[in-house]
Amino acid sequence: MNLPYRLLFSFLGFVFTLVSLGSLSEPTEAGEAKLAAGTKLVAPQIPAPITGAARELNARLSKDVDPANNAVVHLVQLFGTDVFPEPVRATSLKMLGIQTLDSMAPRIIYSEPFLRAKAEGDPQQLAKLAMTFQSEFNQAGSKPWKKAELPLLAEFLSQNEKQLDQLVAIANLPSYYAPILSTAEPPSLMSASFAVEYRLPYLAKCLATRALCKLAEEDFTGAATDLLAIHKLAYLLASGSPLDVSGAKAHWVDSHAFSAEQAILQSGQLSADQAQSYLASLSKLPRLPAATRAADIGERYIIQQEVELMRDDDAALGFFFDWDPAERKAEIAKLRDAKINWDLAIQRANEVQDKTVAVLAIKDREMQMEAIVQLDEASDKWLDELEDDEITMAEAILKDRVGASRWFGESTALALRTNAWQRVHTDHRGHVRRDFTIVGLALVAYHQKHGTYPAKLEDLTPEILPSLPNDTHSGKSFAYEQLPAGGVRLISWGANLIPNQGDFRDDDVYLDLK
Repeated sequence: MNLPYRLLFSFLGFVFTLVSLGSLSEPTEAGEAKLAAGTKLVAPQIPAPITGAARELNARLSKDVDPANNAVVHLVQLFGTDVFPEPVRATSLKMLGIQTLDSMAPRIIYSEPFLRAKAEGDPQQLAKLAMTFQSEFNQAGSKPWKKAELPLLAEFLSQNEKQLDQLVAIANLPSYYAPILSTAEPPSLMSASFAVEYRLPYLAKCLATRALCKLAEEDFTGAATDLLAIHKLAYLLASGSPLDVSGAKAHWVDSHAFSAEQAILQSGQLSADQAQSYLASLSKLPRLPAATRAADIGERYIIQQEVELMRDDDAALGFFFDWDPAERKAEIAKLRDAKINWDLAIQRANEVQDKTVAVLAIKDREMQMEAIVQLDEASDKWLDELEDDEITMAEAILKDRVGASRWFGESTALALRTNAWQRVHTDHRGHVRRDFTIVGLALVAYHQKHGTYPAKLEDLTPEILPSLPNDTHSGKSFAYEQLPAGGVRLISWGANLIPNQGDFRDDDVYLDLK
């Protein structure tokens, strides 16, 4: 494959997408997620070689998860077993309780084989199809579209109809557990493979694309069901995998539904009844879990495992001091002879992490911001006090074994500390996405009923909304403006509370309604 094709298929990612129809007036529950007859499940097992924090974390997350009701098992059936890297494939399947997968079960169809089949071996035709596909895929995310307008994308989606229908059904399953395993040696949770969830943001984008097509084809029910499924998938991922990387992907998944919702609101194609129906369904869905959970569970286990690695592996202990293990064997041996108390190190690491978790849990915005500043100052002080040469650590341990042992735990926790600012702002953006859409739906419903938009947002209550959501960034109402040419604009000024349009830090959100 030449370079342009590689760049295109890289951009399209895991282009495996999908479509379906319906046409009532309110969202419906998707069909039941079913495993194919040839897919055989057994009792999940965590292999003996998985020990320490990795074993504890996987045991905690997989507790009471029935493989038949585990969304990840169903996703693996859609992707195939090669979704897992070969070094951890067999172990992952064992931990999920998958004995065999039905070879006849529908699998996601990727864009590359789809386009190659259509090109029939003609390189020029393949290049033309690839560019058309990319163009149509980009267009499809910005507004409701009909199959006749984007025929290549529509054909591609139709070939994956059953697969996407299955994905919508999977979103209604009660649990999500994916084995957290590392391909590194020695194994490290920091380098764990998240192969299944890596595909979810793109699948969410495809589902949102399908929803916009359904709406344009006058299938509101199907569009609403697809979009609600995206929100549910995001919640499943964030709830089932309490790690920062998983939480980030969950917000990414959720944002695809938000983008499609904004396109639908701006399209003018929703009736008052449809807007209120979707509003009611969206309001019932749980919000994404707060960053507190990832800090308290996933990141705590990551810190614990890093301490365990130093305890068990000389190279890891050397790398902690940025030493070349081969050149510093004598110094590492001295540290071993000094008998570091690693249990105390883990205890101290947990104490440091407890402070971060407590700060993330603060409800008062101003108090939380002040507490984050204090966390940053404590971290800066620790950095300033680090000595350039830690060769004397062995002597320090001999003088104060308890204090030095606790220093290892504290330093590990601080070195891997949570970026509290980032986590708080991510949480806020998640709430803003949900509440912004709720207010936007209420504005559309009000306009369809009265023929005009309200003079102020407070007029939406209690007729459309029982109460008016605030912009979580500011703790105040969203900004609301009457446009000179007619219509209104709903605004969130983002984390810094000021206009940033055109700036690389821009996280402002606008919704113009005509």
